Amino acid sequence: MSKFIHEIAADVSPLVLAAEEAMEDAVVAIANLMAGAVAKRREAGVLPAHAQPTVLLLHKALTQTIESKSNVLRVHGKLEDQYRTLASDDVHPLTLEGVQRTAEAATRHRHGLSVIAA
Repeated sequence: MSKFIHEIAADVSPLVLAAEEAMEDAVVAIANLMAGAVAKRREAGVLPAHAQPTVLLLHKALTQTIESKSNVLRVHGKLEDQYRTLASDDVHPLTLEGVQRTAEAATRHRHGLSVIAA
C-alpha cells in the first residue's frame, strides 16, 4: 500500500507546486495591471475619482486571487497530512500496520515487566 501512496505523492506533488506557482504568477500579474492602469491614468490626465471603479475591481480581483492562493496552500497541507497518514506507520499509529506494531510493542513491554523469573 505505501509504495502505491509514494507513487501517488510523486505524481501529485508537481501538480500542487505548479498550482502554487500559477497562483503567485496571477497575483503578480494583477498587481502589475493595477500599477500599470494607475500609471496610464496619470499619463492621460484622468482624475483619480473617474478611475476609482477600475482600481476597486482590480483590488477585488487581487484579493480573491490571494484568497484562492491560500486555499491552494491549505490543500497542499491537507494532501501532506493524508500522505503521512497513509504512508508512514511512525507518523500515524492508526493504520493497520501501526496498530499491529503498537500491539507487538505493548506485548514486549508486558513481558519485560513480568516479575516471574523464567
